[in-house]
Amino acid sequence: MKPQLCIGLALSLLVVACGGEPAIPEGAPRGGESAIPEGAPRRIVLVTLDTQRTDNMSAYGYPIQTTPFFDSLAEQGVLFQRAYSHSATTKPSHASIFTSLYVMQHGVESNALVLDEAFQTLAEMLSDAGYRTGAFVSVDAPLGGNLDQGFATWDQFQATSEPGRPSQYRPAAETVDAALAWLATTDPSEKIFLWVHVYDPHRPMQPPQEHLDRVNAMIRQLGVEAYDAMLTDRGIPTKRNSLYNEVIKYDAEVLYADTEISRLFTRMQEAGLGDSAMWIITGDHGQGLGAHNWFGHSRQIYNAQLHVPLLFWFSDRTGGAVVADRIVEHVDLLPTIAEIVGTRPAQILPIQGRSLVPCLQGNRARDSKWFALSERSRYADGHPRQQLLDNYEPGRRYALQDLRFKYLLFTEGEDEFYDLDADPYEMNNLIESPEVAEERDQMLEVLVEMLRRLPSGRQVEGVSPEAIERLRVLGYIQ
Repeated sequence: MKPQLCIGLALSLLVVACGGEPAIPEGAPRGGESAIPEGAPRRIVLVTLDTQRTDNMSAYGYPIQTTPFFDSLAEQGVLFQRAYSHSATTKPSHASIFTSLYVMQHGVESNALVLDEAFQTLAEMLSDAGYRTGAFVSVDAPLGGNLDQGFATWDQFQATSEPGRPSQYRPAAETVDAALAWLATTDPSEKIFLWVHVYDPHRPMQPPQEHLDRVNAMIRQLGVEAYDAMLTDRGIPTKRNSLYNEVIKYDAEVLYADTEISRLFTRMQEAGLGDSAMWIITGDHGQGLGAHNWFGHSRQIYNAQLHVPLLFWFSDRTGGAVVADRIVEHVDLLPTIAEIVGTRPAQILPIQGRSLVPCLQGNRARDSKWFALSERSRYADGHPRQQLLDNYEPGRRYALQDLRFKYLLFTEGEDEFYDLDADPYEMNNLIESPEVAEERDQMLEVLVEMLRRLPSGRQVEGVSPEAIERLRVLGYIQ
């Protein structure tokens, strides 16, 4: 039975629930050292890796080197260990990145909805600040619908029937080629904001054979038994079948995407566009890979789907790696970029993000967040996806997590509660455990209060019939 909801709880419980003052992030610069060079960067590059599960990246401890380029930037950048998406679905997640609003505020609760044009996006803010803006997107339907606001150049995948290549998206190499062609038209003296979105780890997975061979070689070097044991620890089935092979293909796609982003970086350096640069690399959401009986993402909001990579890298910074072990949300990106650039967002609702600049500067962040808030994508009543029992479960789902615990609130079905320290893969539901009853009840009260107090967003429209058809081709709608 669920504990009684305490709707009138004061927001002061946001502090009480975790207690104490945030510690300085582990590995943070000390003594006034800053990861941020003086002056606004002339080149800002945002890379979003679609469907990128964090713990399948070698920078986060994965024993197979799937992300050598990302790892190299992390050795000189700021790597956030606890960054979370607000949705395990592509468009809602990106809408939060670009508006600094939670999903229930901007209203884009699924890929079939369109962001209200009244919201200011990150690209609009940077365009107003004098940046030339370009977006290069590897899949069309989920990322259209007013997320192109503020981009002077919007280059997205167009469906194709060419044999031997994916028809649902363009490979990372083609997206990087398009971005490089645009960069060739820029003047080294002008300010640019480049967004590159790669889709390759998303199904359908068709990794180049070269990268698949490299992953299989690394698995043999690690030892097949050790690899299987690692998957078992994560709750991922290890029977040698098509699902098992899909996990290996997933790693090969991650390696391929990392290789292409490395090529973008190298070519920018060679073209004289490498100085005064800030790179931000994150994922929009993760992937189940078979844990909790689900390979994909949108349906579930366990941390396999919500925990995302986040890296800041500055070209003019010297020094070693900074590892920040604090709660970070996607909504924090926009205010961080705004402060670094020296501008202010002009959102129609109060933004929910907090600037990460104090953390990047090595200062004690007294306003650090205690929680990360996420929700599952939602389809309107009668939507075709609701009819697919293997692809949809009824009701809304919300997740609230701190540095140790996570509460999953289901409007239909029993809630769940996890001790992430002891059970990082959320396999032991403690909702009925008396040992954590106090923490469980506090987190539920805080979650309910947060949902009650968040200002609501504007009305959203559905995408066009043509976009619905593209969503169907991509597998988002049956």
